[in-house]
Amino acid sequence: MPIVQPFELSCGLKLSNRIVKASMEEMLGSGSFGLILTGNVQIDERYPGLMADMMIPSKDKIDIEKWKRYANVCQSHGTPAIVQIDHAGRQSPSGKRPFREPPIAPSPIPLSIGNNIFARTLRRLVISTPHEMTRAQIDEAVTKSVEAAEIMVKSDFAGVELHGSHGYLISSFLSPKTKKRNDEYGATSKDRMTFLFRIIDAIRAIVPQTFAAGVKLNSADFSTGALTEEEAHDQIRWIDEHGDIDFIEISGGTYEGFAMTGSEYDTGSERTKRREAYFIEFAAKVRKTTKIPLIVTGGFRTREGMNDAIRSDACDIVAIARPVCIEFNLPQILLDQNIADEDARALQYDIRGMSSTNFNRLK
Repeated sequence: MPIVQPFELSCGLKLSNRIVKASMEEMLGSGSFGLILTGNVQIDERYPGLMADMMIPSKDKIDIEKWKRYANVCQSHGTPAIVQIDHAGRQSPSGKRPFREPPIAPSPIPLSIGNNIFARTLRRLVISTPHEMTRAQIDEAVTKSVEAAEIMVKSDFAGVELHGSHGYLISSFLSPKTKKRNDEYGATSKDRMTFLFRIIDAIRAIVPQTFAAGVKLNSADFSTGALTEEEAHDQIRWIDEHGDIDFIEISGGTYEGFAMTGSEYDTGSERTKRREAYFIEFAAKVRKTTKIPLIVTGGFRTREGMNDAIRSDACDIVAIARPVCIEFNLPQILLDQNIADEDARALQYDIRGMSSTNFNRLK
């Protein structure tokens, strides 16, 4: 059974199975996952993402002992944990900065969140038009990424994952919709990779060889004029050629057009199969041109679907998040070969969660 098989990353990190806890909540260390990916850890407290995100304080306020305790809790059951580090970029709301100080981004492209009164007010008061980053600000963002990785090394985490999807800062550099620069950071499609490559190289220069480094990328932005599937495919190929990355996690969407929380939630078994993995088809195409280990996140609900994804060589590892917030022991059920395939699946729930702009449901 593919999901029970161990897997080893190029840095030497060994996973006991192929099921990963995708970034969401930090209370699931005892669930028999092969790997834990933490939720967002923001590298710059001036530019938070969601208000509940963990943030790294300024360098003079960092308490390594607290981060060590965090690592110990995550890994107390023997599962390695990799920290997802992130800069929210243009999606950073007001609150931590002086009033009316804008967020930063590669280009001054505002979020397109609608034109009703609520959206216009939100855009004016909470998520304003970003300031185009200077070279000094770009350098600072690279430095803060390196400092974050250094903290995780000292805290005994197994690695870091660079959050390069969902419209955050790295993602903004990678997307033609949000990066309009004509300098070395974006004159061509490949130039848009420069910011990410600088971060990768700077981190690899200071971390041990056994410390894992991965990237979370969009398969597409699902927004008009934004990153296409073909461009995303090229970006993964360029990362593979660049080297020094142990895995790529495939996701998709931005705040403007999010793919992972669609508006249709049906219960039929055939429809469940059709939505089992939002990004598997893209991963299967990528696999033809790259051998870098691939993690696919989104939509997995059954053991059969997870096994099929790995067996078909579309990906090496599957990641789940929301289902285990309801059923903490779900990996144990999925990995138990004494449980029949038809019973090895996530529970069906319909839970509404309210955000500032919409209702998201879990099924």
